[in-house]
Amino acid sequence: MKFLVLLLSAIFYLWTASVPLVLYGYSYECFSRGNFTSIHVLTVDPKEHVIVPVKANGKKIKRETVRNLAIRHGAIAAINGGFWKANGAPAGVLKIDSFWYGTPTKPRGAIGWSHDGQKVIIDQVLTNHSLLDCPEGEEIAVISASTSSDEWKMLEHIVGGVPVLVRNEALVQDYSTEETLETFLTKTHSRTAVGIKKSGEWVFVVVDGRLFGLLGGMSIRALSKLMLELGCVDALNLDGGSSSTLFVEGSVMNESYGKIWENGKFVQAVSDAILILDR
Repeated sequence: MKFLVLLLSAIFYLWTASVPLVLYGYSYECFSRGNFTSIHVLTVDPKEHVIVPVKANGKKIKRETVRNLAIRHGAIAAINGGFWKANGAPAGVLKIDSFWYGTPTKPRGAIGWSHDGQKVIIDQVLTNHSLLDCPEGEEIAVISASTSSDEWKMLEHIVGGVPVLVRNEALVQDYSTEETLETFLTKTHSRTAVGIKKSGEWVFVVVDGRLFGLLGGMSIRALSKLMLELGCVDALNLDGGSSSTLFVEGSVMNESYGKIWENGKFVQAVSDAILILDR
Protein backbone atom coordinates (compact mmCIF):
# COMPACT_ATOMS: atom_id res chain seq x y z
CA MET A 1 0.00 0.00 0.00
CA LYS A 2 2.85 2.40 0.82
CA PHE A 3 4.29 1.84 -2.67
CA LEU A 4 0.94 2.71 -4.29
CA VAL A 5 0.45 5.84 -2.17
CA LEU A 6 3.92 7.13 -3.05
CA LEU A 7 3.44 6.36 -6.75
CA LEU A 8 0.11 8.22 -6.94
CA SER A 9 1.60 11.17 -5.04
CA ALA A 10 4.55 11.33 -7.43
CA ILE A 11 2.25 11.34 -10.48
CA PHE A 12 0.16 14.11 -8.91
CA TYR A 13 3.15 16.38 -8.33
CA LEU A 14 4.51 15.81 -11.83
CA TRP A 15 1.28 17.30 -13.21
CA THR A 16 0.73 19.99 -10.57
CA ALA A 17 2.95 23.05 -10.92
CA SER A 18 1.44 25.40 -8.36
CA VAL A 19 -1.34 25.28 -5.76
CA PRO A 20 -1.58 28.70 -4.04
CA LEU A 21 -3.67 29.24 -0.90
CA VAL A 22 -3.88 32.75 0.53
CA LEU A 23 -5.63 33.29 3.86
CA TYR A 24 -5.64 36.03 6.47
CA GLY A 25 -2.13 36.53 7.79
CA TYR A 26 -0.51 33.64 5.98
CA SER A 27 -0.18 32.00 2.57
CA TYR A 28 0.64 28.50 1.35
CA GLU A 29 2.00 27.53 -2.06
CA CYS A 30 3.30 24.34 -3.62
CA PHE A 31 5.36 24.28 -6.80
CA SER A 32 7.51 21.77 -8.67
CA ARG A 33 11.19 21.95 -9.60
CA GLY A 34 11.05 18.72 -11.63
CA ASN A 35 13.00 15.53 -10.91
CA PHE A 36 10.34 14.43 -8.39
CA THR A 37 11.06 17.55 -6.30
CA SER A 38 8.08 19.54 -5.01
CA ILE A 39 8.44 22.55 -2.72
CA HIS A 40 5.92 23.63 -0.08
CA VAL A 41 6.13 27.22 1.17
CA LEU A 42 4.19 28.65 4.11
CA THR A 43 4.61 32.40 4.71
CA VAL A 44 3.35 33.77 8.04
CA ASP A 45 2.93 37.31 9.35
CA PRO A 46 3.84 37.28 13.08
CA LYS A 47 1.67 40.35 13.62
CA GLU A 48 -1.37 38.21 12.78
CA HIS A 49 -0.36 34.83 14.23
CA VAL A 50 1.47 33.42 17.23
CA ILE A 51 4.50 31.27 16.36
CA VAL A 52 5.52 28.90 19.15
CA PRO A 53 7.57 25.71 19.54
CA VAL A 54 6.06 22.75 21.40
CA LYS A 55 7.58 19.58 22.85
CA ALA A 56 6.08 16.14 22.29
CA ASN A 57 4.65 14.11 25.17
CA GLY A 58 5.08 10.45 26.04
CA LYS A 59 5.80 8.28 29.08
CA LYS A 60 9.05 6.72 27.83
CA ILE A 61 9.48 7.95 24.26
CA LYS A 62 8.55 11.63 24.02
CA ARG A 63 7.70 11.87 20.34
CA GLU A 64 4.49 12.72 18.46
CA THR A 65 3.54 13.41 14.87
CA VAL A 66 3.41 17.04 13.73
CA ARG A 67 -0.29 16.64 12.89
CA ASN A 68 -1.06 15.32 16.38
CA LEU A 69 0.86 18.18 18.03
CA ALA A 70 -0.92 20.73 15.85
CA ILE A 71 -4.39 19.35 16.56
CA ARG A 72 -3.74 18.97 20.27
CA HIS A 73 -2.72 22.63 20.55
CA GLY A 74 -5.34 23.97 18.13
CA ALA A 75 -2.82 25.17 15.55
CA ILE A 76 -3.83 26.27 12.06
CA ALA A 77 -0.43 25.21 10.70
CA ALA A 78 2.74 23.49 11.90
CA ILE A 79 6.13 22.26 10.78
CA ASN A 80 8.62 19.83 12.29
CA GLY A 81 11.36 21.32 14.43
CA GLY A 82 14.90 20.33 15.35
CA PHE A 83 16.80 17.06 15.24
CA TRP A 84 15.96 14.43 17.84
CA LYS A 85 17.15 11.27 19.57
CA ALA A 86 15.27 7.97 19.53
CA ASN A 87 13.91 8.53 23.06
CA GLY A 88 12.42 11.86 22.01
CA ALA A 89 15.06 14.09 23.57
CA PRO A 90 16.22 16.95 21.34
CA ALA A 91 19.61 16.32 19.70
CA GLY A 92 20.48 20.02 19.92
CA VAL A 93 19.32 23.21 21.53
CA LEU A 94 15.65 23.58 22.48
CA LYS A 95 14.15 26.27 24.70
CA ILE A 96 10.38 26.79 25.03
CA ASP A 97 8.82 29.58 27.10
CA SER A 98 12.24 30.16 28.72
CA PHE A 99 12.50 26.49 29.82
CA TRP A 100 15.49 24.52 28.53
CA TYR A 101 14.84 21.05 27.07
CA GLY A 102 18.21 20.65 25.34
CA THR A 103 21.59 22.31 24.86
CA PRO A 104 24.02 21.98 21.93
CA THR A 105 27.19 19.86 22.05
CA LYS A 106 28.63 21.43 18.88
CA PRO A 107 28.49 24.96 17.42
CA ARG A 108 25.27 24.44 15.50
CA GLY A 109 22.67 26.73 13.96
CA ALA A 110 19.60 27.88 15.85
CA ILE A 111 16.64 30.22 15.55
CA GLY A 112 15.54 32.16 18.60
CA TRP A 113 12.53 34.46 18.88
CA SER A 114 10.39 36.48 21.27
CA HIS A 115 6.79 35.65 22.18
CA ASP A 116 5.47 38.09 19.57
CA GLY A 117 7.62 36.50 16.85
CA GLN A 118 9.01 39.85 15.75
CA LYS A 119 12.41 39.76 17.45
CA VAL A 120 14.25 36.89 15.73
CA ILE A 121 17.89 35.75 15.61
CA ILE A 122 19.38 33.02 13.42
CA ASP A 123 23.00 32.18 14.21
CA GLN A 124 25.43 29.46 15.32
CA VAL A 125 25.22 28.83 19.05
CA LEU A 126 26.77 27.03 21.99
CA THR A 127 25.87 27.43 25.67
CA ASN A 128 28.02 28.16 28.72
CA HIS A 129 26.67 25.03 30.47
CA SER A 130 25.01 21.84 29.30
CA LEU A 131 21.51 21.05 30.49
CA LEU A 132 22.76 18.19 32.69
CA ASP A 133 25.84 19.93 34.10
CA CYS A 134 24.59 23.42 34.89
CA PRO A 135 25.73 24.36 38.42
CA GLU A 136 22.96 25.09 40.91
CA GLY A 137 22.06 28.76 41.00
CA GLU A 138 23.56 29.56 37.59
CA GLU A 139 21.71 30.24 34.36
CA ILE A 140 22.31 28.67 30.96
CA ALA A 141 23.46 31.37 28.56
CA VAL A 142 23.87 31.29 24.79
CA ILE A 143 27.32 31.86 23.30
CA SER A 144 26.93 32.92 19.68
CA ALA A 145 29.23 33.67 16.77
CA SER A 146 28.00 37.17 15.98
CA THR A 147 25.22 38.01 18.47
CA SER A 148 25.48 38.72 22.18
CA SER A 149 24.32 36.56 25.08
CA ASP A 150 22.15 39.45 26.25
CA GLU A 151 20.28 39.46 22.93
CA TRP A 152 19.60 35.71 23.20
CA LYS A 153 18.56 36.04 26.84
CA MET A 154 15.64 38.22 25.72
CA LEU A 155 14.26 35.45 23.50
CA GLU A 156 11.81 32.99 25.08
CA HIS A 157 12.08 30.33 22.33
CA ILE A 158 15.07 28.64 20.65
CA VAL A 159 15.00 25.72 18.19
CA GLY A 160 18.18 24.14 16.89
CA GLY A 161 19.11 23.08 13.38
CA VAL A 162 22.12 22.65 11.10
CA PRO A 163 23.46 24.48 9.19
CA VAL A 164 22.68 28.19 8.94
CA LEU A 165 21.78 28.66 5.26
CA VAL A 166 21.51 32.43 4.77
CA ARG A 167 22.96 35.21 6.89
CA ASN A 168 22.45 38.93 6.29
CA GLU A 169 20.98 38.41 2.80
CA ALA A 170 23.94 36.31 1.64
CA LEU A 171 24.53 32.58 1.18
CA VAL A 172 26.69 30.98 3.87
CA GLN A 173 29.72 29.71 1.96
CA ASP A 174 31.43 27.59 4.62
CA TYR A 175 29.43 25.03 6.62
CA SER A 176 32.48 23.39 8.22
CA THR A 177 32.25 25.35 11.49
CA GLU A 178 29.00 23.50 12.30
CA GLU A 179 30.87 20.17 12.24
CA THR A 180 28.42 18.04 10.26
CA LEU A 181 28.94 15.25 7.73
CA GLU A 182 29.82 16.16 4.16
CA THR A 183 27.31 13.63 2.82
CA PHE A 184 24.54 15.31 4.83
CA LEU A 185 25.36 18.55 3.04
CA THR A 186 25.85 17.29 -0.50
CA LYS A 187 23.34 14.44 -0.93
CA THR A 188 19.74 15.19 -1.87
CA HIS A 189 17.19 14.65 0.90
CA SER A 190 13.77 15.87 1.91
CA ARG A 191 14.46 19.12 3.76
CA THR A 192 12.77 21.47 6.21
CA ALA A 193 13.88 25.08 6.61
CA VAL A 194 12.80 28.31 8.24
CA GLY A 195 13.70 31.83 7.19
CA ILE A 196 12.92 35.47 7.92
CA LYS A 197 12.15 38.13 5.31
CA LYS A 198 13.15 41.78 5.58
CA SER A 199 9.46 42.53 6.16
CA GLY A 200 9.55 40.35 9.31
CA GLU A 201 7.44 37.60 7.74
CA TRP A 202 8.44 34.01 8.49
CA VAL A 203 8.99 31.55 5.65
CA PHE A 204 8.61 27.81 6.35
CA VAL A 205 9.72 25.41 3.62
CA VAL A 206 9.47 21.66 3.13
CA VAL A 207 11.16 20.09 0.11
CA ASP A 208 9.73 16.75 -0.97
CA GLY A 209 11.22 14.38 -3.45
CA ARG A 210 12.28 11.20 -1.72
CA LEU A 211 10.29 8.96 -4.07
CA PHE A 212 10.66 5.47 -2.56
CA GLY A 213 13.59 6.99 -0.62
CA LEU A 214 15.62 7.25 -3.82
CA LEU A 215 14.80 10.23 -6.05
CA GLY A 216 14.50 14.00 -5.76
CA GLY A 217 15.09 16.20 -2.72
CA MET A 218 17.73 18.92 -2.38
CA SER A 219 21.30 19.38 -1.23
CA ILE A 220 22.00 21.97 1.46
CA ARG A 221 23.52 24.32 -1.12
CA ALA A 222 20.39 24.10 -3.30
CA LEU A 223 18.19 24.69 -0.24
CA SER A 224 20.25 27.77 0.68
CA LYS A 225 19.74 29.23 -2.80
CA LEU A 226 16.01 28.52 -2.58
CA MET A 227 15.65 30.35 0.75
CA LEU A 228 17.51 33.36 -0.69
CA GLU A 229 15.28 33.21 -3.78
CA LEU A 230 12.20 33.28 -1.51
CA GLY A 231 13.40 36.56 -0.02
CA CYS A 232 14.92 35.38 3.26
CA VAL A 233 17.57 37.59 4.83
CA ASP A 234 18.40 34.81 7.33
CA ALA A 235 17.55 31.10 7.14
CA LEU A 236 18.22 27.82 8.94
CA ASN A 237 17.95 24.14 8.00
CA LEU A 238 15.83 22.12 10.44
CA ASP A 239 15.45 18.35 10.72
CA GLY A 240 14.67 16.70 7.38
CA GLY A 241 14.32 13.28 5.80
CA SER A 242 11.34 11.33 7.14
CA SER A 243 10.78 14.08 9.77
CA SER A 244 9.95 16.72 7.14
CA THR A 245 6.29 17.59 7.64
CA LEU A 246 4.15 20.63 6.85
CA PHE A 247 0.62 20.70 8.30
CA VAL A 248 -1.90 23.32 7.12
CA GLU A 249 -5.60 23.61 7.99
CA GLY A 250 -6.10 19.99 9.08
CA SER A 251 -3.88 18.17 6.56
CA VAL A 252 -0.26 17.23 6.00
CA MET A 253 0.56 18.97 2.72
CA ASN A 254 3.83 17.29 1.72
CA GLU A 255 4.47 13.69 0.71
CA SER A 256 6.10 12.44 3.90
CA TYR A 257 7.62 8.98 4.16
CA GLY A 258 7.74 8.07 7.85
CA LYS A 259 6.71 4.77 9.41
CA ILE A 260 3.40 5.82 10.99
CA TRP A 261 0.20 5.61 8.93
CA GLU A 262 -1.87 8.66 9.89
CA ASN A 263 -4.83 10.21 8.09
CA GLY A 264 -3.87 8.75 4.70
CA LYS A 265 -0.11 9.39 4.82
CA PHE A 266 3.05 7.82 6.21
CA VAL A 267 4.49 10.26 8.75
CA GLN A 268 7.18 10.39 11.43
CA ALA A 269 6.93 11.03 15.17
CA VAL A 270 9.22 13.92 16.15
CA SER A 271 10.56 15.50 19.31
CA ASP A 272 9.23 19.01 18.72
CA ALA A 273 7.39 21.19 16.23
CA ILE A 274 6.80 24.86 15.46
CA LEU A 275 3.12 25.80 15.53
CA ILE A 276 1.22 28.72 14.01
CA LEU A 277 -1.75 29.76 16.15
CA ASP A 278 -4.44 32.42 15.73
CA ARG A 279 -3.47 35.52 17.66
